[in-house]
Amino acid sequence: MLRSGVVTDGGAPWVVHSSPAGGRAVGDHSVGCRGPRRDAAGDHRLMDRIDRIMGVLAEHGGICTREQLLRRGIRGPELSRAVRAGAIRRVRRAHYATYDAPLDAIAAVRVGGRLGCVSAARSFGIWIPDPGCTHVALPKNAARLRTNRALVPSAEPITSDRQLLELELHWCDSAFGRRKTDESAWRVSPRDALAQVARCASRLEVIAAFESAVHQGVLTLTDARQLLATSAPRRLRGLQLHGFDGSGAETYLADAMRAVGLAFIQQVPFDGAGWVDFIVEGRLAVEVDGYAYHHDRDAFERDRRRDAALLARGIPTLRIPAREVLADPAAAALRVVAALAGLAAA
Repeated sequence: MLRSGVVTDGGAPWVVHSSPAGGRAVGDHSVGCRGPRRDAAGDHRLMDRIDRIMGVLAEHGGICTREQLLRRGIRGPELSRAVRAGAIRRVRRAHYATYDAPLDAIAAVRVGGRLGCVSAARSFGIWIPDPGCTHVALPKNAARLRTNRALVPSAEPITSDRQLLELELHWCDSAFGRRKTDESAWRVSPRDALAQVARCASRLEVIAAFESAVHQGVLTLTDARQLLATSAPRRLRGLQLHGFDGSGAETYLADAMRAVGLAFIQQVPFDGAGWVDFIVEGRLAVEVDGYAYHHDRDAFERDRRRDAALLARGIPTLRIPAREVLADPAAAALRVVAALAGLAAA
């Protein structure tokens, strides 16, 4: 079952530190502690232990459970000292994080779950549009859900007290919600994330996410097809994955061109031109240009060399910005139709 909600800050907002413990140096126990100040040797020992803890946290993406840390040889008192020193923070009972851990992941853990669905998929580099909120996977029996209250009251807020943290809560069966000992403390696996995407996202977003997972090497095409077949709800039965889309925008355009009956092949290699996104009806090259990969001088010149090499073969190129494809795939497909009509009339 899927529920959505807004988790508000009951008082204090999210926090970050510009320096550990609001400015206190690690190992400085002159505030709020009894007994003599640590000597230099003690400070070095503490720093060595903290370095070990930080290393394990970094290996796990910035957030670990207490159990994961103990299994790596970290002792409980060492964790407590690291928290008191301001080197790490405890974001939920038995959950520890670095100060630069992803904020959406911290939000998911503090609520009582892990990043799931779209949010987890994006954290693995799988392309899917930004949902504008954080998707959290929760066990179906989850209780004592928490809010994003400040972890250290005196710290500098990240967001305004009045800003809402919107969460999409996925109440899952045990296969999704409960974490195995060796799994991430803050996100579900790529397979579980994609299975949730299949049940939550729109038809086109689902296709784009699964195609991206294949392109990024997260899943093989065979595995992606099997996962989609077993995860998709009835409304999405029969979806086809082709394994050729190099980006989400290409997925959107390919789907729109199929809808208007255009025949095309994708990711076509040409000597002297490299790989071409689409060859449509055997006579028009179509390139979907994302700003991130086509805005610098080298990319600009490379694109023109490719266009010239294709034109020498009698194949002109139509370039469509990726942002326009994503905003209106049908209009982009009609632009291809118009270009083909112009070639036929020439």
